[in-house]
Amino acid sequence: MKNVKTISLPAIFIFLSLILKSFYVKIELLKELTITGMLAEISVIGLIILVLSFYLKKGQLFSFILLDLIYTSLCLSALLFFDYYNTIFTYKSLTEIDQLGTIKDSILALFNREYLVLFADFPLLLVLPALKFQAMKFETPLTKKAAIFAAATACTFVSLGLTKSTESVNELSKYDRVGLVGYQFLEAGAEIQSHFIAEQKISAETLEKKRRSTQNGPIRLKGMAEGKNVIIVQLESVQQFLINLEIDGKPVTPNLNKLTKNSLYFPNVYTQVGKGNTSDAEFITNTSLYALGDIPMSSAVEGKTVPSLPRVLGQLGYQTATFHANSVSFWNRKNLYKSLGFNHYYDKKYFGTSDVISYGVSDEVMYRKTTEKLAEFHESNRKFYAHVIALSSHFPYRLPEEKKNDTLGLPKRYKDTFVGSYIEAVSYADYAFGRFVDHLKKAGLYDDTLIVVYGDHQGVQTKSPKDQELLKEIFGREYYNPLDHLNIPLIMKVPGITKGRTIETTGGLVDIYPTAANVLGLDLSKQVVFGNDLTNTDKNTVGIRFYAPTGTFINERFGFLPGKTKNDGIETFLKSRKTIPASEDSVNSMNQILKYMKQSDSYVESLK
Repeated sequence: MKNVKTISLPAIFIFLSLILKSFYVKIELLKELTITGMLAEISVIGLIILVLSFYLKKGQLFSFILLDLIYTSLCLSALLFFDYYNTIFTYKSLTEIDQLGTIKDSILALFNREYLVLFADFPLLLVLPALKFQAMKFETPLTKKAAIFAAATACTFVSLGLTKSTESVNELSKYDRVGLVGYQFLEAGAEIQSHFIAEQKISAETLEKKRRSTQNGPIRLKGMAEGKNVIIVQLESVQQFLINLEIDGKPVTPNLNKLTKNSLYFPNVYTQVGKGNTSDAEFITNTSLYALGDIPMSSAVEGKTVPSLPRVLGQLGYQTATFHANSVSFWNRKNLYKSLGFNHYYDKKYFGTSDVISYGVSDEVMYRKTTEKLAEFHESNRKFYAHVIALSSHFPYRLPEEKKNDTLGLPKRYKDTFVGSYIEAVSYADYAFGRFVDHLKKAGLYDDTLIVVYGDHQGVQTKSPKDQELLKEIFGREYYNPLDHLNIPLIMKVPGITKGRTIETTGGLVDIYPTAANVLGLDLSKQVVFGNDLTNTDKNTVGIRFYAPTGTFINERFGFLPGKTKNDGIETFLKSRKTIPASEDSVNSMNQILKYMKQSDSYVESLK
């Protein structure tokens, strides 16, 4: 019968296997299954199986096995990606596949033995070729009409999922509606659509009218550090809760605590990095532009000239340099630094390979050699701006035994826990930072320098019950994302200020440049910056779209998480952590901050 095709036993086996893997991933990520999402996921997989069954006469079995291998890899990638980034994996991440060798330790640290269930069908895959002829005898007939009906039904369920996905800005909700493969097509469609949207003309003047902040009276601290050296220290994975934290009477960060006593201290600042993580933090801090989220900014601005802090200071005669102990090729930093306008960069080639922790030399070595170079700049009678990227507290927080002597010494209940390893790594990072301060003082650079210190992004993981228990002990309540998880410290030691001051204004990485520019006396009125000067702002809204669903924002009162549709969400108050359903005003605020971030994206796209 010419109108009758067959579905082989291997095809049915692979179909069921992929469905089970899809549901497993969805339960791991969302903790639930919904009817619409299940039907869409089954339909996408079914359509792929139908196409392969109907149009491949030769190599069908091999194609099914290859499909299983590819889909299993996608599922595993989605699990690991979510564990680290708390968002959904997309095909765009394949552009960073060359980084896998460098971050293999981090990947292994994330791997959960339970994920091996994804490979449960592999033993049978190995024997399928040997059983090829026998397996192919078990076939289910399928008429052309039945195939068309099945395909039409599947397309209907996929269309329903796609339609439902447009009701939300939340990536998790979109994934729930269309499944893992459908989400890839959804992202591809959005990317294609973005190329046909006319660029918005962004200027400093038009942006000022849309700014979501309130200046509180006459400008304070303006020019306090004018003409001074500038050192900005980016601390790897350091979160705000560690500042002034004591464990059994021992401070975790005594040196940072000491710095806050005679500095401007901002406890309500949040990370806004995207997939570029540390390099995204470098970009945002130096530009006051939002990260795109799913594309590292080092790739997004490659070959472009970006208005920035090093460019402005360079025009004023400053030596500008960035210091990072890893290779400058990691996350495409060489091109990032060129786009930002740094005069010099110092990487692994300068710092060497002695006393290695994580991805480069220890912070102790890095700070010592950085000070030596800064002293050279100082002797040339030129002011300098140094962006210093600490690295020793990098995930997966494997501190060498000999370095643990320089940490606070954790009690036994923290042994063999992720939280314990994290706190230990940060404790060492604080110790090394204290040595840096000593080096600067001995070199005569400390008093005449604006020193800015901040954490680039979150670091602690909460996968195990033991880790959750330890965090509950530390916080005295449940640990909350994003208000606890994305909260990072910001400290500014301003020459001339001897008495510390805590500034409670909510801020983000995007606000560091404008805040530093104010105390440096820099005029940014003609430059497009999306952040605000936190020393002169009463109200501020921080937009976040990675490590938390797109549409997340934090203002001076509460944090907002978008819900399953565009018209709902949850508000969590900063002080009490009480949660309530989102009001209409907060949903409107979400839409406004989304437009604001898209303006930043458009501006980045328009740069030459």
